[in-house]
Amino acid sequence: MRPLQPDGDQPSEQDNGIFVKSYLYLRLAIVALLTALGAAVAYETGRQGLHPLASVSAYYYTPAQAIFVGALIGFAACMIALKGTTDVEDVFLNIGGMFAAVVAIVPTSRGADFDAAVAACQKAGPSGGSDCPSRMVLVEAARANIENNVYALLAVGVLAVLITLLFALIKGPAFSWKAFGSGVAVLVIVGVPFLAYRDWFISNAHWLAAVGLFACIFIVALENARRQKAKQSYDAPMADQAVKPTAGQAVGVLISGAGHRDHYTWIARIMLVVGGFALWVWMNHWISLFLLEVVVFALFVAFWIAQTVEQGNKPPGSEHIMENTGNREAPPAVNRSSQP
Repeated sequence: MRPLQPDGDQPSEQDNGIFVKSYLYLRLAIVALLTALGAAVAYETGRQGLHPLASVSAYYYTPAQAIFVGALIGFAACMIALKGTTDVEDVFLNIGGMFAAVVAIVPTSRGADFDAAVAACQKAGPSGGSDCPSRMVLVEAARANIENNVYALLAVGVLAVLITLLFALIKGPAFSWKAFGSGVAVLVIVGVPFLAYRDWFISNAHWLAAVGLFACIFIVALENARRQKAKQSYDAPMADQAVKPTAGQAVGVLISGAGHRDHYTWIARIMLVVGGFALWVWMNHWISLFLLEVVVFALFVAFWIAQTVEQGNKPPGSEHIMENTGNREAPPAVNRSSQP
């Protein structure tokens, strides 16, 4: 699965077939997990008389909780496990997967009315109303749940850092400090507020992670649009465009003309325009957060299906080989028997 193999260690055709199928199934697993999440939310909405909750995240407190958490944890694991077609995509898939895990285990609040009632119970103390004990039990249970899950997530993160460093010492050149550094940065960003500012973390981590996840998805879509443009261009070497992407190139992809087959470019544009507009109208209370999240969800599914179709029959790492060598195709396997 390394980008380049030493002479005589080129993967066989059978190995490539196994890798292709494994990566394809991993990509399809993401589609299946997101489908399960959508189905659970839709079914629960139907049970409520087609009255959706304030946000998709609020379904954490409904019978859809198991699928909500399980699907997002599985989605996070798949995003981290997948190797991106470029270094930029690989880094942001990893970061996005880490954010998705936080979205899964740190829920949003139960709503403004519940928060106001809890604040009133805390102010009144033991003399509060008859509903106060049950409300406070829910708050304490949620807090204990979050603490347990975040500690587990941090433990996995620390273990991953140690294993990755060990891998770097063994493999050497195959190690990416960019991917490693970005993962450590996210681990610190999550761990320090959780350990030092627990109440603030519980109140804000879900929304910050959700925004971070959307930003990563947008960057991944934009990077694929830039990569697709580079593959279609015959005026400049592919390696120059793929290895050293710039912000100017990314902006150029969005404002340049896009053909009907430039799926990534159109998806990135729609994400930017629709996402920005939906965010604006939500902030003005014209639509619910639920609808905003559904739009983002649908755009990501569209992007992922487009990439799965494009990458479904390619061996893992072949895109990196093309970019690092500047060739249109991966280098042929070396016949060891023909060498002296």
